[in-house]
Amino acid sequence: MKLEDLKPGLPVRIADDHMSGFGGRGGIVLDVGTFRLISGEFRIGALVSIGEARLVIEAADLEIVDLYPPDPGWEEFKI
Repeated sequence: MKLEDLKPGLPVRIADDHMSGFGGRGGIVLDVGTFRLISGEFRIGALVSIGEARLVIEAADLEIVDLYPPDPGWEEFKI
């Protein structure tokens, strides 16, 4: 996928063979741009929350997916 297509709030899936070890997991894009990693390296991509971790993933390793509706009785809201 192209970097220009990524936007905060977009549901995505990480490529199965991603080097992070989190391949195949789904998450939500939190931000898009250039990020400085703890190692000092700069990486261009999307900051993706997959629940237990936040990862910087290159656009080529992401695909847009549909979110399943929440179970009855659950409601989404912004904090």
